[in-house]
Amino acid sequence: MVDDRGFVSEHELHIAATPDRLFEALIDEVGAWWDPAHTYWGDSSRLTFECGFLPALCEDSEDGEGFVRHMTVDSIRPGKSLVLSGGLGPLQPLGVAASMSFRLRAAEEGTRLDYRYIVNGRDLEQLAEPVDRVQGEQLARLKRYVETGNPEPTSD
Repeated sequence: MVDDRGFVSEHELHIAATPDRLFEALIDEVGAWWDPAHTYWGDSSRLTFECGFLPALCEDSEDGEGFVRHMTVDSIRPGKSLVLSGGLGPLQPLGVAASMSFRLRAAEEGTRLDYRYIVNGRDLEQLAEPVDRVQGEQLARLKRYVETGNPEPTSD
């Protein structure tokens, strides 16, 4: 959904893993499934949720002398939910107000993941589709990683 106030990116996935395993991968293994093309230094292993005293999704710089805080953690309920705030990528310098939520629920043979990213700000119409597409790709990487151990798509 896109309007003059911003946009919403929503995705629902079924992942063949328990909610606890999915949550572990989401938080503790973010660098293993995150697409390195969507980092500042092209190396997703630099991503972590450990960033000083404030829980946040951070990326260490190449030289180790700095970092980028991508999003702050607003709430964590292990195995159940994660809520973050902030603008990713091209949204970061635009002064947007944004909230990203992951809701995990046990489902038949796995977990239902409900994802929602609400972004409020001005002149965002042209960013809505690419941001939604990238978020869908990232979630697909997470699903593949949890189910197979490899986030990369396979060629069939």
